[in-house]
Amino acid sequence: MKKIFIILVAVLLTSTLSFAQSGKMFVTGQLGFNSSSTTNTFAGTSVDVPASNTFDIMGEFHYKITDEIAVGLGINYNRNSSYDGTTSAGNDFFDTRSMFSIVPSAIYEIEITENFKYIPKLYLAIGFGSYDDESDVAGQITTTTNDLSSIAIGVKPLSFEYRINTKLAITMSFGDMYYSMYTYKGTIGGTAFERTDKDFDLSANYGASFGLRLYL
Repeated sequence: MKKIFIILVAVLLTSTLSFAQSGKMFVTGQLGFNSSSTTNTFAGTSVDVPASNTFDIMGEFHYKITDEIAVGLGINYNRNSSYDGTTSAGNDFFDTRSMFSIVPSAIYEIEITENFKYIPKLYLAIGFGSYDDESDVAGQITTTTNDLSSIAIGVKPLSFEYRINTKLAITMSFGDMYYSMYTYKGTIGGTAFERTDKDFDLSANYGASFGLRLYL
């Protein structure tokens, strides 16, 4: 999977940069963070469930093939840590997923005002990383690390751009609807295993992400 990832990066970067003569280019840096927690009540007693946190950072390059459509390539890092529902000896246990992805995408721009645009984005994400599973083994916190690869296709339907000047803009994205497939590889008790999780339904992640866009 890593070799395929590297080859795709090289091919797509070469293809994208070959368009760099026309000047209709922009680069975007995006940063996102989402934290969610709940409180459960049992027999009148409230119990706080540990928060799940997601951190996301991406750098993108796009080229405008028309006045409304831009195509490009992004490199993304995503880290998600979620409570797995178990606690032992005062310790809460978490599952953590870390992914690096290559993300080809297409953006459609709709001008609302002179400085404000609606910019929904369609994307494909191909990634690899690791999945860490915490557990209690003989009173000790033990972390099992498995290899992880993924492919996802999705759309960011609530994305906007506010143009500060001719060179700089602020981007905002709220929500992410996608179909994804994750493949886990590792060992359990010395025995190799492979598991693939597929989600055939659209899922929604309502974290917000913000970015800066520089027009070249």
